[in-house]
Amino acid sequence: MNHRNISLGGFGLGFKNYFRAFSFIFNHGLAWVFLIPLAISMVLYFSGFTFIEWASGWINDTVDAWLASNPESWISKITPSFLSGLIKVLLHLLFFLLFSMYSGYLVLIFLSPLFAWLSEKTDEIETGRKYPFHFSQFLKDIWRGITIALRNMFYQTLIFLLVLIASFLPVISFVTAPVGVIILFVVSSYFYGFVYMDYNCERHLFNTRESVNLIRKYKGMAIANGALFFNHLNIPFCGVFLSTFASIVAVVGATLAMNEISEFNNPVSKNK
Repeated sequence: MNHRNISLGGFGLGFKNYFRAFSFIFNHGLAWVFLIPLAISMVLYFSGFTFIEWASGWINDTVDAWLASNPESWISKITPSFLSGLIKVLLHLLFFLLFSMYSGYLVLIFLSPLFAWLSEKTDEIETGRKYPFHFSQFLKDIWRGITIALRNMFYQTLIFLLVLIASFLPVISFVTAPVGVIILFVVSSYFYGFVYMDYNCERHLFNTRESVNLIRKYKGMAIANGALFFNHLNIPFCGVFLSTFASIVAVVGATLAMNEISEFNNPVSKNK
């Protein structure tokens, strides 16, 4: 690897291999994998809408019962149809906010078995390295992928809340708000890329601490990979569905990029 890629934390490698992953997927007969995250995402999406319909009905019934016992309340002056519509709109807005923030992690959690397999398959195709299948190890890979996703989701939520609070501070809010958006984008990109890169660390028998240290060293690679995935989530209306395709590309791209760094492309690796 040249000095430029090292100084940028592998940003160039992450960016290049994300786009290289497209041709790799189609050239090696892996395109069918795109259908699986799409199906999972659709189930999550429509399950959310079903839940909203149930929740809005339950809230309306609860409000109606409260109004019946408190007829003098100022809320009783609001037209019932308007109140019902307002509740539904607010629930939909909340759903879209939460789904935009966490749908990427839900995909990572539900598809952890697929991503673990896909990362290993990509490695085998490109390098010729063989990884004998052990069911217990496969379960460990899945569990680690889930725990890493949950860990990153927690940190991302914490940073989001801190940025949100800072955005309401008087005087400096005009600075903290736009800066906060940039910080959230970079942090979210890093955490998403982290998960995709960690499948490779797990396969090479890096423990969690070793994986964290390695990915911090190549944080530019994580940010580039995660940003290209995260951008799809931010596309209005169709972003959630597009991100399911992007997740497959991100897994393959992260694997191709990791195979170019010295820790993984050395003939003597930890998995031997």
